[in-house]
Amino acid sequence: MVNEKIKKEALELSQEERAQLAHVLIDSLNPEAGFESEEAWSKELEHRIKQYQKGVSSSTPWKEVRTKGENILNK
Repeated sequence: MVNEKIKKEALELSQEERAQLAHVLIDSLNPEAGFESEEAWSKELEHRIKQYQKGVSSSTPWKEVRTKGENILNK
């Protein structure tokens, strides 16, 4: 379980600081791979945008995605 003091202090950070902390923690899970989550996500986002612009992939409205996710979680 997460140390409650650390959790409490982390939740008191600003949204930007929590995001930065989350990146650091995620990147620390597999340091040997040289994985930079922000860089990897940027490349993936660029790839997905190009696929969408070419008509290779489609999008789903956020409201629909959210509803589906809530339905899954409420099962």
